[in-house]
Amino acid sequence: MTAGSAAQVLLAWEEPDRLPRLLEQAVFTVAGLQQVRRRGWAQSVGEREPGVASVSAPVLSPTGRIIAAVSVSGPIERLTRHPGRLHAPAVMAAAERLSEVLRRTSGN
Repeated sequence: MTAGSAAQVLLAWEEPDRLPRLLEQAVFTVAGLQQVRRRGWAQSVGEREPGVASVSAPVLSPTGRIIAAVSVSGPIERLTRHPGRLHAPAVMAAAERLSEVLRRTSGN
């Protein structure tokens, strides 16, 4: 939970009072997580592993709590140094679809 787009997404929707402890060793900041939450997705380039890029978006429970992250990752050469530009819409759509299914199956 200290690097990568999935960690950013999971922490961006975390309870704010838990963040200082969770971010002690992270490569991102509270301000960065606020931007992730506003945008609805996160990207990373070489954060977890050199040469690897990723994009992630949140899957939310019917009550709005984060329960998972949908991610796509691969070589920087394929995803580029700005993977969110190309892949964020698809990742967000997949995450929203899962969130929607959860809402429907829970009756909310």
